[in-house]
Formats: sequence, structure tokens, C-alpha cells
Amino acid sequence: MTGGRSLSRRALLSGALALATFGGRDARAEDVAVPVPLQVELLAKVAAYDKNLPNRAGSKVKVLVVSKPRDDDSERVAEQAKRELAKKDTIAGLPSEVSSVGFSDAKDLAKRIKSKRIAVVYLASGFSSDELGSVAKALDGVSVLSAGALPKQVSGGLVLGFDLVGGKPKLLVHLKQAKKQNVELSSKVLKLVKVVE
Repeated sequence: MTGGRSLSRRALLSGALALATFGGRDARAEDVAVPVPLQVELLAKVAAYDKNLPNRAGSKVKVLVVSKPRDDDSERVAEQAKRELAKKDTIAGLPSEVSSVGFSDAKDLAKRIKSKRIAVVYLASGFSSDELGSVAKALDGVSVLSAGALPKQVSGGLVLGFDLVGGKPKLLVHLKQAKKQNVELSSKVLKLVKVVE
């Protein structure tokens, strides 16, 4: 009987630990509709259909992952995205390189993208609608494919996002912002996306 009690207690403690470890994450990350590894796969595929990517990238596709400092969830999503992107040897047939940065402000981000010749920028979770609006404004005229971890980031001003529709991943594209950022997606991709205003 004592063995049964200690087993139950152990099982209960294990369950509580699992809930604390994974349950808290799911609650905080519930807006990340599509798992980050799948987002990275889709992002790489879409980048290959951006007609302006070769000119923007040159000899190497540089990807920048941006997180909100001191936001555990944002940093976790960014770290996961960076890890998945680092597994990619090539994007659109070109060698790829991933780096990361903590967000300070939109103008600094745009300056970094231009000076480092960043071809793709991925924003993790944790950005307010005001920050996203500032990023969209700062990237107006900057040639870069911007993507976000959360579906709402596309309507906030990023070019590409990911959502679940009917239990299946769906690409979201902000066409007006795409034009402002010199992103020209092939008609093959546009047939598969949901256009966001």
C-alpha cells in the first residue's frame, strides 16, 4: 500500500512538473498557431518564390531573427526559430546564414537590415501593435521579406505570417506591405495564400 501511495505521489509530482513545464508554455504561446519548425520550413519555401530575393541576397541569404528582450516567450520562440534556421544549409538555392538581435526600435532594425544586407527578417512573439506599425513604417522602401511568428503580425504590417485554418497551416500575406518592401511572390505561391489587408 505504501508503494502504491509513493507511486501515485511520484506520478502526481511528474504530472505537475510536466504541467508547469509544458502547460505554462502552451498558455503563453497559444497565439503561435503554427509550430515554429513548420513556420521555418514554410518561410524557406516562400523565400524561394520571391522573385527579388536573388538580387537582395547576393551570394548568401542572411536571415535575422528578432526577439523582445526580457520577454521569456519571445526569446524562446526566437531561439527555436534560430535553431531551425541554422539547420538550413541553403535557402532558395543559396547558402544561408542566421543571426539574431534583441529589438530596440524600428529605425535601428531597418538600419541593421540595410547595412548587413539582410534578405529575410523573422519577428518572434511579444511585439505590440504600435511596435509592429513602427517596423512596417521603417521597412517601407527596404528590400526585405519580413515574417512573424503570430498571425496578427501580418495585419500589423509584416509581409508573411502563419495561421491554422481548419486544422491546416495557412500562409498569410500582406500584399501592400510586400510591394513596399520589394517582395514579389510568384503566382504559384499567391494561389495558396490568404491575402491580409
